[in-house]
Amino acid sequence: FRLSLTRSAPRLEALAQVLSQNSVGRARGAAARMAPMKIGTLHFIEQTAYKADKAFIAAKFNGLALDKRPFDAAKDAKKPDFIAKNPLGKVPYLETDMGCICTSNAIARYIARCRADTSLYGRSFDDECQIDTWLEFCTHELEVPLMTWVYPVMGLMEDAPAATKDAQADVKKALTELEAQLKTTKFLIGDFVTLADITLVCALREGFSRVFDPAFRKPFPKVCAWFEGCCAMPQFSCVIGSVKMCSQVAKPQAVLAAFKPPERKEKKAEPKAEAKKDDAKAKAKAAPKAAPAPAAAAAPSGDVAAQVTAVGNEIRELKAKLKADGLSGKKIDAHDDVK
Repeated sequence: FRLSLTRSAPRLEALAQVLSQNSVGRARGAAARMAPMKIGTLHFIEQTAYKADKAFIAAKFNGLALDKRPFDAAKDAKKPDFIAKNPLGKVPYLETDMGCICTSNAIARYIARCRADTSLYGRSFDDECQIDTWLEFCTHELEVPLMTWVYPVMGLMEDAPAATKDAQADVKKALTELEAQLKTTKFLIGDFVTLADITLVCALREGFSRVFDPAFRKPFPKVCAWFEGCCAMPQFSCVIGSVKMCSQVAKPQAVLAAFKPPERKEKKAEPKAEAKKDDAKAKAKAAPKAAPAPAAAAAPSGDVAAQVTAVGNEIRELKAKLKADGLSGKKIDAHDDVK
């Protein structure tokens, strides 16, 4: 028996090696099968990468992969194929085998829905509706005022102090609503991360890292704890890195050259009014002069009028005398002195 074992030892060793190799092969095959599946190329502007980050984080949660392609507006927007494949001309946009998807929330929704076996877009129809509500809240109630405040700090927009002051008040209002929600749930719609959390964290990162100083953050402890908890997750940190909380409010910067609005050329006033005046003058010169009006008949001179009055008086006196002599009206008119 011992001799048999001794003779078979090399065979057993060889068998062990084969089994070991097969195990490694199966492990490698499993790893290959678990590799993230690529679903497209995401084109985005690096200065506003927060819009693309929500898609990259959602892809991490769903085990998907996206190729990154920074977009240079000065060069890429002029390429003939840009509008051909992306008719709306919006950035970011996701280029897939089926076509292009543009706007950041539409892209994030698409990625979240690629996997029906995860809870990234909720576990029920009601969850989906709640997620959509928070996405709309993020865009209109938070992102618009927050970027009005942050973009001048990033050099992406001119600073308008009055608008910034109003934006700060609107951001506080939005954070107050978030604070109230997070007092009742660990994440925005329950005890698990969804696309709603991802979208709001990506937008708020610019605020927490640039303008939310300790005094501004103080009334919102639940929001701060939720934000930091999300950022600590590997799916977040591998995309946005370590987020350092702002210690002092950053000041507005000069607008970057790539983001300066184009200069507006003043249009020269068209000489329409002057042309009309010149035409009127030309027509006035060309028109024939009106013939002078005929002179009115000359009024009788003062001597003639006096003579007529004197004759009339004599006739009246004569008629009165004839009437006194007993003559009637017709006989007076027929009298030789009156004629």
